[in-house]
Amino acid sequence: MRCAISNARNSGMVLEPELENALGTVDVVGISVQYTERYMNLLLPTSCIGCQEFQTATICQKCRKRLKDSQLNRCAQCALPLAHHEKNSLCLDCLKNQPPFDATLCLDSYGGFLTDAIHSYKYQHQIAIAHGLFDAWFDIHPKELKKDQSVDVILPIPMSQEKLHRRGFNQSWELCKLFSKKLKIKSNWKVLKRIHIEGDQVSASKQERAHRLNNVFFINPNNIDLIKNKNIVLIDDVMTTGATLSVIAQLLKDFGAQSVHNWVILRTPKKSSC
Repeated sequence: MRCAISNARNSGMVLEPELENALGTVDVVGISVQYTERYMNLLLPTSCIGCQEFQTATICQKCRKRLKDSQLNRCAQCALPLAHHEKNSLCLDCLKNQPPFDATLCLDSYGGFLTDAIHSYKYQHQIAIAHGLFDAWFDIHPKELKKDQSVDVILPIPMSQEKLHRRGFNQSWELCKLFSKKLKIKSNWKVLKRIHIEGDQVSASKQERAHRLNNVFFINPNNIDLIKNKNIVLIDDVMTTGATLSVIAQLLKDFGAQSVHNWVILRTPKKSSC
């Protein structure tokens, strides 16, 4: 087992998603999943993703409580924080310019104590952290995960082939698989595709992101039936301005999706104008 995994790693093999997504029967190095999952338990974090304290759970009870106690009143549509006294369920931005997606749920704000975990997950290839992020999300939104009858398909935010090969995995797809398995709802990484664009989206404004994302995403024509008249959930790690999710939601609705909801881990707060 160790030799096979070591050989796959040393070969520089990209495990996600083409080689990994074989309907859950055989993994990329030819080892049956029942054995792979058994050994994967040894690779899961041995420290809390929040406080880094040693323990066997992915996120400790202290950090779970910290997340629950710090939950904010948020816009039901885009998940931006609202004032505690705000009676309207939507923020001013969503009231003025309603996004094409129907609702957004997040675990916490970007900049909070889980931000380092997200960075380690995405940029240091600590893929097992996805389990802790999912466990924490389930703690905060247990009712949503039980209303699975209203969700037809769960989709990850796609990566371009260039970025996928550079990073080695799609962080949205890793999370998507966990949601799909828990809820027993089908997911598919082949529905949405993305064209590569140069430059970094991180520092761009909402308007700049929206402009750059024109004609970047497209739908695999072989999977139109998974969209038409379906209630779709999009999974992502961080929602920054909402530009990417807006473009994809509009695309899905143009192809007949009935509803599009966003389930994200962290939501970037709006920058103050002061």
